[in-house]
Amino acid sequence: MFHKILYTIFGFGLAVLFFPHVARDVKQPQPQVSGISITSSAAPSLSAPEVTTTLAAPILTAKSALAIDLDSGSILYSKKLNERLPIASVTKLMTALVVLDQVDLKSILTVPENDQTVVGTSIGLIAGEQISVENLLKAMLIPSSNDAALLLATFTAGSEERFAQLMNNKATQLGLTNTHFTNPVGWDIDDNFSDALDLVKVSKEFLKHPELAQIVSTKQTTITSTDGKVIHTLTTTNKLLLDNPEVIGLKTGFTAKALGNLITLVNHDGHKILTIVLGSDNREDDSQKLLDWLFAVYKW
Repeated sequence: MFHKILYTIFGFGLAVLFFPHVARDVKQPQPQVSGISITSSAAPSLSAPEVTTTLAAPILTAKSALAIDLDSGSILYSKKLNERLPIASVTKLMTALVVLDQVDLKSILTVPENDQTVVGTSIGLIAGEQISVENLLKAMLIPSSNDAALLLATFTAGSEERFAQLMNNKATQLGLTNTHFTNPVGWDIDDNFSDALDLVKVSKEFLKHPELAQIVSTKQTTITSTDGKVIHTLTTTNKLLLDNPEVIGLKTGFTAKALGNLITLVNHDGHKILTIVLGSDNREDDSQKLLDWLFAVYKW
């Protein structure tokens, strides 16, 4: 009897030892980043860059500024992130997102008679000219054409007012909490504003669309009417895109009220960094100073 008990215990031990176990996923602790992080909880974040030296942050003329490592979601520099400011033609990032939601890029528009004169930048659309939505997006985002923005808005929603409603619906969908749109261009009328944190969300959504990311990385190109008879030459308003080989986008803006606005996307040794300056006396100088400081202080 005693031997039977021993054999039973011995057999049970072997079963425990050799019987296949059920695999369990073990969640590894995520790297802790000091400061603010705005990555989505649903998406794993990469390690944040490390501070390698102490160097005083640059003095910027911008009323609000931000630098964020898009891979980890870590904010590397901040100045009045929540300050509500007019954003001028940075507005056109949202205009592009709404157009992409509503119409096909290959759709063809006919330029009406009343689109000949607009306030601000124009590529000189000609009455009766037929042109694709894709080409108008290029005109709106590369040289920041106001006439292209207005034509896209009226084609998409029937009027600028209804298009602005779609823009605000999109803002709600993206979780923007300090943003409101009244027009597709970015004119300083009524309440057309945002803040740096909301513009990070807009930029990240914009960059999900490869066709849009490609457009804002373009330094110069030409577009034509569908019959090829009308040719428009487009040159970017983003001077850093022309001068800095690491810059791959994104969007400029300027009005007398908003001053200089610039969202800059940088590819630094394979890492994506986004900087935003709003209300700047010199948007390019502020942005380059910020980039120089980041790459002196942080190591990826």
